[in-house]
Amino acid sequence: MRLEFDSNRLLQLMKDFHILTGIRIVLFDDEYQELLSYPGKDCAFCHRMKSSETGQKKCRESDAFSFRQCNLDQRLIIYHCHAGLIEATAPLIDNHIVIGYLMFGQISDAASIDGLKGILADASTADEFSPSEDIFSEIPLKTDEQIRAAAKIMEACTFYVIQNETVFMRRQNFTNNLRMFLLEHLSEDLTAESISSYLGISRSKLYMACDKYIGMGIAEYVRDLRLEEAKTLLKTTNTSITEIAQRVGFEDYNYFSRVFKKETGYSAKKYRNLFR
Repeated sequence: MRLEFDSNRLLQLMKDFHILTGIRIVLFDDEYQELLSYPGKDCAFCHRMKSSETGQKKCRESDAFSFRQCNLDQRLIIYHCHAGLIEATAPLIDNHIVIGYLMFGQISDAASIDGLKGILADASTADEFSPSEDIFSEIPLKTDEQIRAAAKIMEACTFYVIQNETVFMRRQNFTNNLRMFLLEHLSEDLTAESISSYLGISRSKLYMACDKYIGMGIAEYVRDLRLEEAKTLLKTTNTSITEIAQRVGFEDYNYFSRVFKKETGYSAKKYRNLFR
């Protein structure tokens, strides 16, 4: 689901966070795509790590794990990445829906550069980097207290950017995409699984987004679209009522007749005669 944000306001906030903490901060959407960061580039160590296919894969898997855990718990988490560096992820929650994440990282709680090198040595491979290289100086060394304080500040930023609509999920994108998909597939068996798969979101997120942006559940919305399409076909075509019922997704004609009369006050035949 597309995440929208005010890049100027958010970038200034990220810059302020970095000035205060010395830590890089990144915005991700709910599909784990990096959208904005400050500073704009990884530290030298992480850049070298990601320059190899193996290292990049490990980084992606580490990030994805943190996002899944963050989404599951819907709270801030602090953890060690696969390379031994400390990162923190906080969910961006809009009306109980996780729409993205703020993450900081590429820091360590090692007491010295030598200690840091020892931690990172286990992550090195011949095709990534040599632990003897001087690529560690950009990694901030922080105490546990400083790391937790920075994480709390980042968590506060998530509430701020949602409250001020610096970051938000665009309602129009969701409703338009949902409606377009449903209208193109009305005759099919539209399940929550198939709909959420098309939109690229979980079923729980689909339910919550429908409640927020449409004001009803997905099953009710599908039924309403089917009835609206049936009304249109009854008024504008000579197609038989049985075929119309099937075309809009009602396999059981008797069930269609009952639902149509309940919702409109007319039988399908009478509706056609009155409104053609």
